Amino acid sequence: MVRSMTGFGRAQMEIDGMSISVELKSVNHRGFEFSCKTP
Repeated sequence: MVRSMTGFGRAQMEIDGMSISVELKSVNHRGFEFSCKTP
């Protein structure tokens, strides 16, 4: 039986001089945390 699960993913790209970063994180939760930073 799995008692602990951690998931993490990150992607970053640059389009027309603008940097876009997306991060997904799940640590022992049923949902996930989503963070997106843009200028």
